[in-house]
Amino acid sequence: MLELLTRPVRWAIRRGYQPADGDPPPTECIVVRPGPAGVRAATAVPAVAAELGDGFGGGLALVLPTYVGRAPLSSHRETVEELVTQLTDLPPTVAARPLVLVVGMQWRDDQHDEAIARLGQLSEIAASRSGLTFVGIAMPQAGKSRMLNAAFEVATGLGLAGVAWVDDDVTFSAGCIGRLLEDFLDRGARGSAGASKVPQPNPYAAARLLHRGKQITKTPKFGYPHGCCMVIDAELVARGIPDRYTCEDDYFCFALLDPRHDNPLHRTHIVADAVSYHLTGGPAGEIRRRVNRSLLTAAVLMADFPADVAGRYWRMYFYGLWPLAPAARGQGLHFAAKKWLLKSIHFGWFSRVALGLAVRGVAGRPRREIPWSAYTQHAKPTASSVPLSPKISRGERA
Repeated sequence: MLELLTRPVRWAIRRGYQPADGDPPPTECIVVRPGPAGVRAATAVPAVAAELGDGFGGGLALVLPTYVGRAPLSSHRETVEELVTQLTDLPPTVAARPLVLVVGMQWRDDQHDEAIARLGQLSEIAASRSGLTFVGIAMPQAGKSRMLNAAFEVATGLGLAGVAWVDDDVTFSAGCIGRLLEDFLDRGARGSAGASKVPQPNPYAAARLLHRGKQITKTPKFGYPHGCCMVIDAELVARGIPDRYTCEDDYFCFALLDPRHDNPLHRTHIVADAVSYHLTGGPAGEIRRRVNRSLLTAAVLMADFPADVAGRYWRMYFYGLWPLAPAARGQGLHFAAKKWLLKSIHFGWFSRVALGLAVRGVAGRPRREIPWSAYTQHAKPTASSVPLSPKISRGERA
């Protein structure tokens, strides 16, 4: 009955977002093999597997998507050095697999030569780690999902068992990447796995307010891998991310969600002792644009996927907003009331965004893109600001 009532709205929302079709952007790659084999530049993504040859079946890749304008070379070097350190200290089951480090460097306007030059310098850092293969991908700026799809094409050609990726503004606990990949392999290299997120607010009043609100609205038992540090299996890698979707972690959550299972997220997993730290929030205007983008993404995904998947996600997304979703339990009436109030605000904002798409769909004037809304300030937690014993969750118990 509910499906029949919501079907026209979901149809209108789908029509209200119609991104323009386009071919994958051109790519140039730098490939560095372990040992004295040397470097070959200007190889396109489809040719990387042939360039590297056999011997990568069952291996794993770690991808760093970034872009020239994101940070200076020194920052990119620090990030790659941290990743190489993470890939140097690995559990035996992970170290036994072929490993590929992929750095995706997008560029704008006249930054092409700078992108190639940076990849060349970053490849030298990777070369210092014995047994690590490096692939650098230069691409005109087209979004994170497009870069991930390019890396997925490389991984599929090599026959890798899984691909992990991290954001360039994240700091990791010791051995984080190793534990993430070990857990993924222990679970049969199926589905997805993600690091535990420990957010810390940036020094803005709006960021601190947002952080406090999220401590109330989040529900740990419904947590799924976040795109700041996660890994997916070969089947998902081969499928890639449709151009329609710009938030890869939300898309893979929907792709893996099992609405008929007692635990709809049983194909995903959060690794408690693999911890990623990141700074969140910014000025109020940037937060507003970021939240708006997140709501647009949720509305499109719930409209696109089957009704039973969308309905189960709705109950997780608005958990605590009774009677539209299950009531929050286990933390007392005071906590439940605060959660209901914040979820009501969330629902109101979501409704405005979703209905806006529906109106566009009915009027035949669809939105053509969901713009990226990165915070202006690019920073990551420093070692001194990372707590030694992170408290993963202060919200509702799973």
